[in-house]
Amino acid sequence: MATLDGNAVFGAAVRIVHQPQPVALQINDYFGLSGRQALYGGARGREFRVSGVLEGSSLTTLGELESALLSYADGQPHVLVDTLGRVWTNVVFPGEYDPSPMGPRPTAGGWCLPYTLRLVGLV
Repeated sequence: MATLDGNAVFGAAVRIVHQPQPVALQINDYFGLSGRQALYGGARGREFRVSGVLEGSSLTTLGELESALLSYADGQPHVLVDTLGRVWTNVVFPGEYDPSPMGPRPTAGGWCLPYTLRLVGLV
């Protein structure tokens, strides 16, 4: 189960796609010399694309679940455990959250809201 700081705030049907960012490279060319020189400048973090469905027994409960998820957009680093059980430290939620444009949908047990969001891994 995917969690953020140990809390299962992502809801149901969670999918997390991990995408490392390109590393910093400096490529040098020198006149009169064949070939090139590459200098490694370090890693530049990673992104996580999260999609899921928030589920609540009422619209009020659904709103509370959404507020709990959005409360992590606080600029502080968090610990993410993804759907494969990998632990990622120093993950920030910049607040890029995209709920379904169709809004909440009724279900047999209440209401649901599909969403996507982006998390940024600093290391």
